[in-house]
Amino acid sequence: MTTYSTVSDIRDYTRVQKAEQDDEVIDKMITAATAKIDRLTGRTWQAVRTITDEYYTGDGTNRLYLDRTDIGSISALSLNISPTGSTYTDVTTTKVRVITALGIVELQPDAEVPYFPHYMNSVKITYTYGSYLIPEDIKQACRYLVAYTMKRDSELNPDFTSIINAYKIESFRVV
Repeated sequence: MTTYSTVSDIRDYTRVQKAEQDDEVIDKMITAATAKIDRLTGRTWQAVRTITDEYYTGDGTNRLYLDRTDIGSISALSLNISPTGSTYTDVTTTKVRVITALGIVELQPDAEVPYFPHYMNSVKITYTYGSYLIPEDIKQACRYLVAYTMKRDSELNPDFTSIINAYKIESFRVV
């Protein structure tokens, strides 16, 4: 698993020596900080990942909001248009528009099915998401969080919140 900092980065930032804090403990803090940053932002820079056959319930419109953002590509999309059936209609992925940074999938007017059915598990999708490129400020946010966890900073650096908020995806869905 890729993390947003290294033990060496943390030692340089906090000036904590090996005698004060073991590498394994710092590594666990880095792993926890990386996971927290992903949770807070709703994004990941740990790697590009593939999600295979993830199921969603549509809302009867031509838009679907995925649980993840930074969508790289959609390799398969199938829709079940019958509430009692189990036969899925494949949708040609070139007839789908993706708003990558927000994780929104939109069916084009010429798609095989023009809407996402409002039945439980009516949408089956395979896609990639995430990135390998870790922004420098995300690395800095990780160092802030680990330093705070180590009790090297009495407060979490206020810059941490502004960095996280800059990357946070706010999604507003009609419920």
